[in-house]
Amino acid sequence: MESQIEFVDSQTLTPNPEVTAGKVLVSSKDLQWDGIYLEKGENEGFTPDNVTVTQHYFAVNTGPALKWEWKDGKIFRTHRYETGDIWVNPAGIPFSHRIDGHNQFVLLTLDPSKLTELLPDRPLLDHQAFRRQHRAQDRHLQTLIQALLVEAEMGGPNGRLYADTLSTAIATHFVNHYSLEHPANFPHLHPTEQQRLRPVIDYIEAHLTDNLNLTDLALTAGLSKFHFSRLFRDAIGLTPHKYVMKRRIERAAHCLIQGDSEIVQVAHQFGFTDQAHFTRVFKQMKGTTPKRFIQQGR
Repeated sequence: MESQIEFVDSQTLTPNPEVTAGKVLVSSKDLQWDGIYLEKGENEGFTPDNVTVTQHYFAVNTGPALKWEWKDGKIFRTHRYETGDIWVNPAGIPFSHRIDGHNQFVLLTLDPSKLTELLPDRPLLDHQAFRRQHRAQDRHLQTLIQALLVEAEMGGPNGRLYADTLSTAIATHFVNHYSLEHPANFPHLHPTEQQRLRPVIDYIEAHLTDNLNLTDLALTAGLSKFHFSRLFRDAIGLTPHKYVMKRRIERAAHCLIQGDSEIVQVAHQFGFTDQAHFTRVFKQMKGTTPKRFIQQGR
């Protein structure tokens, strides 16, 4: 069975037929699920280069632990994906992977238009940005995807209403846990300046846990470091460094509330030198320590 997920060139958004997920063993193709698609499969390696998917894309490692390399700028970084770990990639965000050897997976796509349809009480969802997540250890999302997989494996005995219920749960969880809390907005700027800065904001969000530098951000905007820094500060009200730190703390706070990681792990994940450094910056921005923040949120 062939994969129904279409990978497209991230620059031209035209289909790239050379990129395929591999051998598909189970698919929801014939179940007529609305706005959501799932397939289970395997391959002997997966090396897409500079592609994207026009839907929100979730890839679950269902086999043994494996080495998963992903491109960050011009270099590849490596994560070890355990069984159940998930790659979360918002619609349209480009990616390049290197996965060598036999691997097993479940892939799920969620049509962006379904978010506003499934969540009518959130009318601004079509303007909301979402974050990529490497190696997400999201037990709730795992459970929902597993339930859809079982339904697909059995041929959809519970009908479309059951699939729609799970779709709504996945969409709600995605919005609540992977949306940007405060996406940057700068309507007062000239449209040309907006066009320069929006790719930078997207780049920061996609690489927030990485070692970002001013040169790469300025190149993304097509400006010198001096002009970029001035434009960014005028638009956002913060220097690029302070904005990145602010977003890291906001995302770290979200991780702490979820309770899936210890404080020291979250500190390391978001690039802080140690827990003491993380605690100091966290308190400056949140007015309390990470430990007290967790206690207050539970």
